Amino acid sequence: MCWIRYVKIALVNTIGALVAIIWVPVPQAVAQPLLPEQTNSAVSPLETIKSVNNSLKTTKKVNSLSELYQLRDEIKTELNKVSQRPSLQEVEEPWQYQFYLQQYEKTLKNFRNVEANIIREEKALQSWKQAIAKAKKAVEKGKITQANYQTWQEAENLWLEAISNLREIPQNSLITDKAIEKMIEYQGYLAVASYEKVIAARRWVENTEDDTNNNTTNYSPIAYSLSPGFTMYGDTNRDGELDKADISSREKWSLSEGALMLFNSDDDNGDRRPDWRDREVNGESDEADLALVNIQVAENYQDAQIYIATDTDASDYINVFQKTEYGWQPVDISGNEALISREKVVLGVEAKQFADRNWKGVVKLTAIAEKNGRKIASDSIQIGVVPWLMSPNTAPVKELHVSERGFGNQEFVAKIKQIVEKTGAKAQINSGGTTWMQDTKEIGYVQFPSQGKTHNMNVVLKANRPGENDQYARSLLKEDFGWFEVGKPRQLDPLNRWADAYGNLEVTPPLPGYELGRIYYGKAGEVGMNPEIVDFIKAQKIQGPPVDIDTSWLMIRHVDEIITFIPSKFGKPLMLIVSPEAGVKLLQELSQQGYGQAAINRGLSTQTTVRAALKNQKLIQHNLYLQREKLDPLIEKLKREFNLSDDQIIQVPAMFGYSGYSWWPNMVNSVVVNGELLVSNPVGALINGRDYTQEKFRRLVADASLNINFMDDKYYQNLRGSIHDATNTTRLGKNNPFWKSLSEDISELRFQNYEVRGQR
Repeated sequence: MCWIRYVKIALVNTIGALVAIIWVPVPQAVAQPLLPEQTNSAVSPLETIKSVNNSLKTTKKVNSLSELYQLRDEIKTELNKVSQRPSLQEVEEPWQYQFYLQQYEKTLKNFRNVEANIIREEKALQSWKQAIAKAKKAVEKGKITQANYQTWQEAENLWLEAISNLREIPQNSLITDKAIEKMIEYQGYLAVASYEKVIAARRWVENTEDDTNNNTTNYSPIAYSLSPGFTMYGDTNRDGELDKADISSREKWSLSEGALMLFNSDDDNGDRRPDWRDREVNGESDEADLALVNIQVAENYQDAQIYIATDTDASDYINVFQKTEYGWQPVDISGNEALISREKVVLGVEAKQFADRNWKGVVKLTAIAEKNGRKIASDSIQIGVVPWLMSPNTAPVKELHVSERGFGNQEFVAKIKQIVEKTGAKAQINSGGTTWMQDTKEIGYVQFPSQGKTHNMNVVLKANRPGENDQYARSLLKEDFGWFEVGKPRQLDPLNRWADAYGNLEVTPPLPGYELGRIYYGKAGEVGMNPEIVDFIKAQKIQGPPVDIDTSWLMIRHVDEIITFIPSKFGKPLMLIVSPEAGVKLLQELSQQGYGQAAINRGLSTQTTVRAALKNQKLIQHNLYLQREKLDPLIEKLKREFNLSDDQIIQVPAMFGYSGYSWWPNMVNSVVVNGELLVSNPVGALINGRDYTQEKFRRLVADASLNINFMDDKYYQNLRGSIHDATNTTRLGKNNPFWKSLSEDISELRFQNYEVRGQR
């Protein structure tokens, strides 16, 4: 509650008569709070505020990233001071509390501005370093004695990439002027490399003609065609358009550069089958899902036969089509059947799966021109499948999925629908469907450049669970909504039979070093998530390697029972983690305040009183053991793995029974929906008509700026589950494409470090 002191000011007219008395709100500075003895001093509150406002720290001009870091530290120190809840002595006057808030908001705004500038400058510096590194490599290429065409082509590509990196530096960056100067310098070097490449090409052609006249065999020293007019290229710069800018870097591929193809897993023609299965292009929507590859064929090659081949047997992984006047026709990629001859060949490529333990997801396509049985030209392009990405609990929601199970949860479903739809999202009610909607599927997304823009498409990964015949995941398959499976169901022992359900597979929000989040899963001893799923995640590279979390002490052994993430008003995500120790302390607080007879777990099978719970020393010691042996080590691990600071970790009061079930409703097992937090009602002790545990939770998550909705989920509590288990969400992907969120160095490092089975 904000307090304001109102100061009386008399309004007097020119002849001295009293006109009115008004009350003016006056705040007080945190840095110099008025003590009781100061309130009667000769200095007025208005003068005090004016003095304090003049001394407030303002964002100063900086000239380097290091100065930005220093300024951030200074403002953060100040923010820590003004964010502390003032004592009653400091806010004796009600108006003082209001000024505490003003101080905090102004300092927070400064802090956010500096953080935004740091992010901008860090990205600019990263682009600068990449440009310098590529320029250095280009210079080394130019120093090679008797450099050939391929060498100069590589040098030219490096200069182009270096210039492109410099162009990524924002106009308002601290190093913009340096980048412009360097760009002009590099353009001069690019012209030299281009000139030397042409000279080397002419020299090679002359040598080839001499060798042909002498009936000797000559092999091209370059990886792709020197023949003018025979060029194969795709959307290597990932802008959704094919043009001359795509001709460079065709033989390279990484997560951050090179042509992309889509795993065409949606259903554009409504036949209830993913489009990749039918070997057809089903109209304009399906055409938009193809990666286009052009082969420019000059007049002197138009009477040649053109074949398409791949570096390995890729027929199990991709489909290729040729655009003709009769529509899109399937293409043989074994190099045995020629394309339909024409001046400009347009190919469309789709993947038949994502990268996994058996396929790294990248194919080299080669176009070969032959005349009279003799190869006269060839050109190649590397093309890779887009990765599948998981959506974090903090991403915007399009749809929330929940099953209506009859009378038992009708009120719960109605409340969910009311909350979700007021946010602009849609509530998808599955009548009579599975209770645990979270376990049956993981709804992620893909990003693909198409038709001049980046297209985001949701794709659902169906869970593989023995004995389950849930078709809800498959029912989501439609135009622009993909569906796929990985691996087969496996038989597990009774204790671990839920290990492969997707309440046991989650992802963080964006974190330092993991711009699209990092996946984590539960593991009990040697049994964790299905190894085929783990290898699949590793093969996607971006959100891995996944982190395993010890869930051996839980009944269901799902990781969503232990931690979840929510957004914060500071920009950094907050991690909620269950804390048995905090649960015990909550009971002790109630007892110390004289509420030992208050009921907890009201209406549940575990209902008791605060005093009775504290007398159950076995239960208390069990929970303190869990904190000491399980949760405290986990917190330290997650701080390292997720790069979390202490102020991002919120320990939520919880208690657990001996068999590993949540002894009162688990508030961590919650769902964020567009500014609303759906959380289990903890049915804690009622003190003066208010739930003590609810109020404790509200204070803990105050920095999240979420509207808290405590849900009556007794139906699920009786089945040993909570709100996150009962629901699933279709969330929007990030606006920024994944390839712009990653540096080449990071993506390549992760690619090389993964030891996915079959690719060592």
